[in-house]
Amino acid sequence: MDIEKTFPTGTPADKMKEILVNDVLSRQDVQMFFGDTSWEGNTLKFSSGLVSEGSFAVADNEVKVAVDLSMFGKMAKSQIEGTLEKTFSKLPA
Repeated sequence: MDIEKTFPTGTPADKMKEILVNDVLSRQDVQMFFGDTSWEGNTLKFSSGLVSEGSFAVADNEVKVAVDLSMFGKMAKSQIEGTLEKTFSKLPA
């Protein structure tokens, strides 16, 4: 994995899934990086031109992020990490 981070949320998993759908994935800056998405249980899988594959594993009180970057994504790694930090710092803690 090129990026692996765990973000504490203080939020139950079912509520965090709603927040990810309504408040995170709806944002254009996030859509640009994470493209196509699908849920498998409490794990949101995603892929785009920058991300070969990745996931947000939602659990009570935390979200684990794992991302494999494409060659183009590796060039934008710091920008992707910055978007993740910015996005998850605004979520309920």
